[in-house]
Amino acid sequence: MNIIEELQNLNYIAVAIATIASYVLGFVWYHWAVFGEAWANALGLTKEEADKTEGLGGAFAISLVSGLTKTIFIALLMSATNSSGVISGAFFGAVIAAVFTVTSLGYYNGFARTSSKLTLINSAHSIVELTLIGAIIGIFT
Repeated sequence: MNIIEELQNLNYIAVAIATIASYVLGFVWYHWAVFGEAWANALGLTKEEADKTEGLGGAFAISLVSGLTKTIFIALLMSATNSSGVISGAFFGAVIAAVFTVTSLGYYNGFARTSSKLTLINSAHSIVELTLIGAIIGIFT
């Protein structure tokens, strides 16, 4: 696999759509009305503290770059494995989330003695996010 050639052949419209979808999902997922309240409670934050975004510009930027990086990586892996279609893409993303992110969060948070509720909320977000990214990339391949 020639990584430069593969990068040149990616569908960057799909990459852009999946990256934006990833970012929007995070906004919705951690919104107070969805999982935001449970997430904040697991961190010991009040609604006022959770809603305060001052000083979080870097975190929002990293979130966007992270979504782009994950999207490009999934697109490259799907291309390398000749995976295509929405179902294959969704499955591909879910497997990557389960194998890498969920297992890592499980033991990181276990040793850090982080709330299992927080681990579950963040792990479920990762599964849904990477499933969504994979499905979107799959639609375009």
